[in-house]
Amino acid sequence: MHITLYHLQNSRSQRIVWLCEELNLDYELLTFTEHLQEQDHPKHPHPFKKFPTLVYAPPAQSALVLAETTAIVDFLCQQSTQLATHHMMENKQLADFYYWKNCADASFMPNVALKQIFAQIVQHTPFPIRFIAKVFKYGFDQGYLNNALQQHMQQIELQLKLNPWIAGERFSAADILLWFPLFACTQLDQTFQNYVHINAYLRQIESRPAFQRAKAKGQWSAEHFQLYWNKAH
Repeated sequence: MHITLYHLQNSRSQRIVWLCEELNLDYELLTFTEHLQEQDHPKHPHPFKKFPTLVYAPPAQSALVLAETTAIVDFLCQQSTQLATHHMMENKQLADFYYWKNCADASFMPNVALKQIFAQIVQHTPFPIRFIAKVFKYGFDQGYLNNALQQHMQQIELQLKLNPWIAGERFSAADILLWFPLFACTQLDQTFQNYVHINAYLRQIESRPAFQRAKAKGQWSAEHFQLYWNKAH
């Protein structure tokens, strides 16, 4: 079996590098520093040049090309019993597992990303009319986005007050998926850095040997990441 991972540096695909390390997979890592246009890398297997993209090639079978982080996580975890999944959980933990695994990218990450999108809109609006973009961003932040992110953080803090990991007693794929938007959110506003249990949780994640190996292999830069998201508040 041959596994190839197409990875974008300092992006959400870092989670798949980390997952591969947690699962002790033998994989080839191809790291890129920027998004691709169709003509930039003709050998990229996905038609839209997505990151992450996984190429999974079992012996004597056609290779499977899979994109979307959550889909890749589900697929790889099905191939392994090393991470806590549904067959190892009671009903309450199972419900938490499915909720947080899907919440990470379905609702939490889009709200975090909107902060960055509106900050980029302001930055790229011509100076004479930039105030219009700033007013629009301020209204959306105050009317919806700040409160939505605050609710996410409070909910996560409460869950981690009651559990060592986001789905209960065991580390799971839900923790891998949640890490990126959670870390990004802590950089958006200084008040988001004041959650005791979230801070302890992030330190616990960073202490995992597989996480440290993934940082090195994926060329992760916490400083670059923090600077990028700091600009979005």
